Amino acid sequence: MRWSVVLLAACGAAANVLGQTGWSPVSREVERPFATVLQAYGSDAHTAIRPYAIGTLKATNMPDSLQPSSVLPKLDTWAGRLNGRKFRWGPLLEATGGYGSGTTSGTLYRTGGGFWADLDAGAKVNFHLDAFAISERLPGYLDTLARATQVTPGEGYAYGSSPDVTHYDWNGHVSWDAHKYINLTLGRGKNFFGEGYRSLFLSDEAYSYPYLRLSTTVWKIKYVNLFSMMNDIRGAKGVPSEYGRKFSSMHYLSWNASKRINLAVFEGIIWSTGDEDYPRGFDLNYLNPVIFYRPVEYRIGSPDNALLGLGLNIKAGKHVLFYGQLMLDELLMDQVQRGDGWYANKQAFQIGVNAYEAFGVAGLQLRGEWNFIRPFMYTHSDTRQNYAHMGQPLAHPYGSNLQEAVAQGDLVRDRWVYAAHFSMAWMGSDNEFSYGNNIFRPESDRPKLPDNKPDDFGYRIGKLHQINLFHAELRAGWTVDPRSATRLEAAYTLRVRTPSEGDGTVTNYLRLGLVCHFRDRHPEQEVRYELK
Repeated sequence: MRWSVVLLAACGAAANVLGQTGWSPVSREVERPFATVLQAYGSDAHTAIRPYAIGTLKATNMPDSLQPSSVLPKLDTWAGRLNGRKFRWGPLLEATGGYGSGTTSGTLYRTGGGFWADLDAGAKVNFHLDAFAISERLPGYLDTLARATQVTPGEGYAYGSSPDVTHYDWNGHVSWDAHKYINLTLGRGKNFFGEGYRSLFLSDEAYSYPYLRLSTTVWKIKYVNLFSMMNDIRGAKGVPSEYGRKFSSMHYLSWNASKRINLAVFEGIIWSTGDEDYPRGFDLNYLNPVIFYRPVEYRIGSPDNALLGLGLNIKAGKHVLFYGQLMLDELLMDQVQRGDGWYANKQAFQIGVNAYEAFGVAGLQLRGEWNFIRPFMYTHSDTRQNYAHMGQPLAHPYGSNLQEAVAQGDLVRDRWVYAAHFSMAWMGSDNEFSYGNNIFRPESDRPKLPDNKPDDFGYRIGKLHQINLFHAELRAGWTVDPRSATRLEAAYTLRVRTPSEGDGTVTNYLRLGLVCHFRDRHPEQEVRYELK
């Protein structure tokens, strides 16, 4: 509530200054009509930084004939074109029904609605608000996840009794072009750094959060400072006033070194607000927008959780992008070379390729990706400072101690969108001790040696008991409204979970109805921990 008051007050103050054209939602389906041009050879867009500015989408110079319209003329009147009305709004609607089998079998549904609205107050200030409420009966594996973590993936706290849940989300921002090269945005929502389906830096996997974002674009460089407030929901029983608070401060520097090569540096830190004995609040040391956090940590003797990432993206041909990420939490090269599985060598990396107009086929997008995350990555000795928000990881949905292969194909034909998405993951598990799987457990929970000290070595992906998880999703949809990515859609999900010990499970989930992709969803989920 207090954050809402601050946001509305800031909106009112900025409205008296200037006006701007705002930001697109963090949704690859909403971005789809522009993605081919944005990623093409010769484009100066920094596509690894999302959400995209509406001005960036305008710069694609897509002809009106290629910009999809709604099948309902009134929606076009309300929403306007990208360069149209100053006030734009539209509905967000969803109503699907289906049948699932697996750990539980039976009829499933998902219904809900909301709206989105944008207002351009002049040339440099934009106001945005969207809200969505959903009631649904989850398939067995997602219901199990909601009960273990208390949240539905990326969509809010799971209220209600199994198997029916209700959740809601709202996003809003005021965006101000303070200078030709500088944008300042205060809001609540999600951010994404990276070119992949996953991001090992910052993804949109977790629930929305309050943030202040400073974006600076000069020459071939884009530099983002992101300050956020996150929640630790453990022990709060769904009461927001009881949530534990923590803050994050992140940098992302993107440099288009040539027409084909982009280099990036990511830097982030998480710290808690402390407790009654040591109240802390927001640490002003981390407000400096051009400083590296590790030197600051050493200078102030901080125990905070700091991470460093490197990105490399290479364009090949006209529409093919090879991309990679390296994320470091802790690194000691001597231990890496020894190969003894030292617990504190916490790294993650990603390699992938994304191709639009693949093989010269108009509307065809193909993606292949591999993610590798060592045990204990994103954890911290003080679990209040782990890399998570609202019970979910801020990076990969499986957390740590895993490797994953992703293969995706999407085909667009006028209003029709066809998708075939596959992933295969190999991950470890815990018992009474931590083997680096649960990012909500402290590192000190490792297995004990005879002298009762924690064992420092032997931690590799797949230990203790390996779990193999195959996820496939097939979709065919007809676009009703491209601005909210709402479709009449039929979909089928196959999920096969095979543990190295015990019985496996197979989930089949078939559904049909009206689906809104205004926010990205990540249906590939697995229970890696239980929050108390």
